[in-house]
Amino acid sequence: PLKFDNQRICLEQLERNSSITIKKSVRNDTGKYKLVLTNSSGTIESEAQVVVLDRPLAPGGPFEAEEVRAHRIKMKWKRPLDDGGCEITGYALERMDEETGRWIPSGEVGPDETSFDFKGLTPNKKYKFRVKAINKEGESEPLETTDAILAKNPYDPPSPPSQPVIDDYDNKSVSLKWKRPPSDGGRPITHYVVEIKDKFSPTWSEVAKTEDPTPECKVEGLKEKM
Repeated sequence: PLKFDNQRICLEQLERNSSITIKKSVRNDTGKYKLVLTNSSGTIESEAQVVVLDRPLAPGGPFEAEEVRAHRIKMKWKRPLDDGGCEITGYALERMDEETGRWIPSGEVGPDETSFDFKGLTPNKKYKFRVKAINKEGESEPLETTDAILAKNPYDPPSPPSQPVIDDYDNKSVSLKWKRPPSDGGRPITHYVVEIKDKFSPTWSEVAKTEDPTPECKVEGLKEKM
């Protein structure tokens, strides 16, 4: 049974009808209301289901990272426990760069989505995120990450390989060999990129890629006496 503060209930009795007004109604006032009328001839009763509409509760936690990369972080959450009496129409997402302290809108998703990919992040910066549920009555209170999340790949770039040495050459090509880097950054080396420049040029340009992580490569198409 619902319990009310008597100061919130206003009963008005007229000649042909009566009314009950519940002032400052809240979502918890939703429920089944029973009216019982009694006189000397007996008793009659009637029931009515009353739904008080409100903004939804905040989305359910935990609000946690599903995938973390240097330029994007995918977050997930759960639907709110109470939709406010009307359908959830979507969710609004915001992010905050910990250095600036300002919340910035990041986008909205539909009512059936419970995850969002925050893109365009700056690598090695810390971010906080929050999500709000929306219905026709308005936005919920936000569900916010407890701690800031570092935008960083789960692996690092490999360390440099050793200096390349000439294994063989002729007037149009050169075969190079080098040693593997001491660290692969946490993921296997897939291939190497070989760059070239004229002795007096300031800029390097890519000239070859290895097909696998074997630390050797033959560079073709060189100009004689260069």
